[in-house]
Amino acid sequence: MLAPEFLPVWGGVGTYIVELVRHLPRSVEVFVVAPSRDRVGRENARTADYDFADLFPDNIHVDLISSASDTFIYNAAFQYACLKFVPRLVKDENVDLIHSHTAHMPDLLMPLGRVRVPTLTTVHTTIAGQRRGTRTSGVRFGDLEFSEKATYLGYPILSLAERIYFSSRRNLVTVSNWMRKQLLQQFPKLRGTNIPVIHNSVDCGDFTPSKESTKPMTVLFTGRFIAAKGLNYLVDAIPEVIRNHPETQFLFVGAGHVTPYEKRLQSLSVPKRNYSFLGYLNDRKALIDVYRHCTVFVAPTLYENLPIRILEAMACGKPVVATNVCAIPEIIRSDEEGLLVPPQSSHALAVALSSLLGSPELRSKIGRSARERVTEHFNWATNGTKMTNLYEELSSNRE
Repeated sequence: MLAPEFLPVWGGVGTYIVELVRHLPRSVEVFVVAPSRDRVGRENARTADYDFADLFPDNIHVDLISSASDTFIYNAAFQYACLKFVPRLVKDENVDLIHSHTAHMPDLLMPLGRVRVPTLTTVHTTIAGQRRGTRTSGVRFGDLEFSEKATYLGYPILSLAERIYFSSRRNLVTVSNWMRKQLLQQFPKLRGTNIPVIHNSVDCGDFTPSKESTKPMTVLFTGRFIAAKGLNYLVDAIPEVIRNHPETQFLFVGAGHVTPYEKRLQSLSVPKRNYSFLGYLNDRKALIDVYRHCTVFVAPTLYENLPIRILEAMACGKPVVATNVCAIPEIIRSDEEGLLVPPQSSHALAVALSSLLGSPELRSKIGRSARERVTEHFNWATNGTKMTNLYEELSSNRE
């Protein structure tokens, strides 16, 4: 398992990898190859703080082969480290399959190592999609997070690398039907290729509902503080929401550059009692607790595949307000498991949030439906088995 994001988890790919390996059968022996991280953005969250033996069963082995302190440049060092380390690991441990992830492309250099086992790549996003999300945000370049700046400036080279990556014969799997369509449109050479879909999932045994906190009502955002998440539109919606519900608190959880959003809240004269930036939570149980005690979850994203954070909130029985973009409609049927609004509309966000905050009955109804949908369709108990079956199919064709 080539894990360009691992622990500490700081993005959706990291969450996917950690949860996937936790839910694979004990009969699958997994060697996780990852960088050792000493910070997430400006947060001092370190890989060294985790006890892997305590977090994972004994069929999971972790090798830390490079270091990381940023959210972009470290990928090049990790790609080179994989080239040096993985061929030897494959030989020494008789590895049957390599599982990679993109847009990180940690196995980009692997053909130089002449590794003769199948590689499966989960496609989480594309370089072009990430850049499009940044451009549509309207956030000025100086306020972008480091990885967004780097992707924007390095786009010609990165897009070329991505085209080369997808031009070679690969075993691909993706996490939504929407992304499968995007791949076939963006990379014509993939047309006719079998690309199975195994949806992003959540542990419905850990992420569970609890009684709603009555006071104060809280709107929760979790995720990286990057422009593509649409945070600026959420911030601009807050004054309208608190005019209707003055005691509402907005909680922001995640790593990233928060200063532009704090300044915007101050310029809008939003009282400090109405918002709080909790920073990065490296304790999984603490994160689950935040989900369980919020009133409404919000995801104003402009570009994102199938957000795991939405699934986590839904598994906790929370109604979600999200933008009607990318694969989000595969999770949420509007007015059933949540409310979908058009992107780049602060007013639409405010109206939807206000309607949920003003109706306990609607929140309860939507929250129950959300939990049922995730349990049925986006549960690792089912989708972990699907991934294992795919591993077995590819491994049996190894020769």
